[in-house]
Amino acid sequence: MPSHRFNTHKPVSLRHVIADDIRQAIIEGRLKSGERLVELELSKQMGVSRGPIREALRVLEQEGLIHSHPYKETVVAEFSAEEVVHVLIPIRLTVELYALRKAIPLMNETDFNHMQTYIDEMRASGKAGNIPKLVDYDLAFHEYIVRKPDLTNITNMWSNIYNRIRLHFLMQDHLYEDISTTWKQHQVLLDAIRTMDIELSCAELNKHIYDSNIALLKQE
Repeated sequence: MPSHRFNTHKPVSLRHVIADDIRQAIIEGRLKSGERLVELELSKQMGVSRGPIREALRVLEQEGLIHSHPYKETVVAEFSAEEVVHVLIPIRLTVELYALRKAIPLMNETDFNHMQTYIDEMRASGKAGNIPKLVDYDLAFHEYIVRKPDLTNITNMWSNIYNRIRLHFLMQDHLYEDISTTWKQHQVLLDAIRTMDIELSCAELNKHIYDSNIALLKQE
């Protein structure tokens, strides 16, 4: 078991509380890729029975954050460059491009100003060298686009890959050439969206996602 220890919980909404705890530990890097998660040890640390632990682990497995093998160990997921390049990025691009086409006709100055606040927060986080906050505001910007047209299936697909995208960014933080300038890519994208030109905006989004992963793509 890893050195990180979890807090004891009261038996209220245990599955979700436990899943949140483990998920946050993975996202923040306190649980590393490949580390084992043992039900018995987790139940002892949290002071709960193994049932809610097992249910929480199933939730995290559905999100792709852990891998569980019957009669074998459960481990924190590892993300290969190949998987990210050939699976995660294409799915993300498909979801976001479709959402953007539907979102732009619905947007107004209020939306643009809201998205600008995320960019401003990214700029401040990058200047401070705070990568977790930078990633959060980065994804908040993109999630705003995805949720704007209020399409249930698209929102659900985004939710299914959100944690994997976030974990990918945090695990690949060394790929940021200069985190203090990451906000500039988003500013260019928002400026394109402000024109209400769908084709221009989609082209910029495509370039933006490619550029944000260019170091990883070059490894392929």
